[in-house]
Amino acid sequence: MKVPVRESARWATPAALAIGLLGSPIAATTAMAQAPPGPEGEVDKSGRPLDGYLATLMLIMLAFFIIGKSARR
Repeated sequence: MKVPVRESARWATPAALAIGLLGSPIAATTAMAQAPPGPEGEVDKSGRPLDGYLATLMLIMLAFFIIGKSARR
C-alpha cells in the first residue's frame, strides 16, 4: 500500500539534507597530532573510553529503533 506524500515534503526533505551536508564541514573540528612520548618513552594513555562506549551504544540503539519502526508487520 502506497502512502500519499504531500507536495511540500517532496522538496523540503532534499533541501534539508542539502543544507545539512553543506553545513557539516563548517561544524567539523580539525584533528590534532598525538602528543610526543614523555622522557622515559611512555605515552600518556589517560583518556575517557567510557564516552566512546556510550556513544557507540547510543548509535546502536538508534539503529535498532529505526529498523524496528520501519519493519513490516
